[in-house]
Amino acid sequence: LTFPDAPGSSAVVRLLGGFTTRSLLHRGAAVVLILLSIYHVFYMLLSKRGRMELKALTPRLDDLLDAVDMIKFYLGFSRRTPLFDRYSFIEKFEYLALAWGSVIMIASGFVLWWEEGAMRLLPKWALDVARVVHSYEAILAFLAIIIWHFYHVHLNPESFPMSRVWLDGRISEHELRELHPLEYERVIKEG
Repeated sequence: LTFPDAPGSSAVVRLLGGFTTRSLLHRGAAVVLILLSIYHVFYMLLSKRGRMELKALTPRLDDLLDAVDMIKFYLGFSRRTPLFDRYSFIEKFEYLALAWGSVIMIASGFVLWWEEGAMRLLPKWALDVARVVHSYEAILAFLAIIIWHFYHVHLNPESFPMSRVWLDGRISEHELRELHPLEYERVIKEG
């Protein structure tokens, strides 16, 4: 959509069944994103487990310190990585990026989906801004998934060829002890 004249763009549109089918797939995915986002908000705010997860995913000062410690480790100024709890600063950042990106995509997508109604309420430049924001957020999300997420979940030497947690929600004792030692200690104490 953003680069229709780029090599391969027309081939992708043809592969997806033409422009009309591509548009329907895009809007169908938008509806799924909206429904999942609504479900997620209700789950995180109204269920006990969801509130626990939200609390665990909320960034704290320790996460900033962990990021600094991780940079020190990567640069050779420290011999060990920081000790992570249930979620590392990396996972919290990914979660916040997903949440913020979803809000941006849904809000700008609504404006673009109902252009006529939006034009009754908003100036023309607001539609132009929504189009640019929607487009660049999509590119940013794509790059974040390909570069950041794929490395940390699939290509990272600690989890290669992939973390199996996404398949069944379970983590091995070894992985928990190595990757989330503070969570491991808490589970052992509670166990």
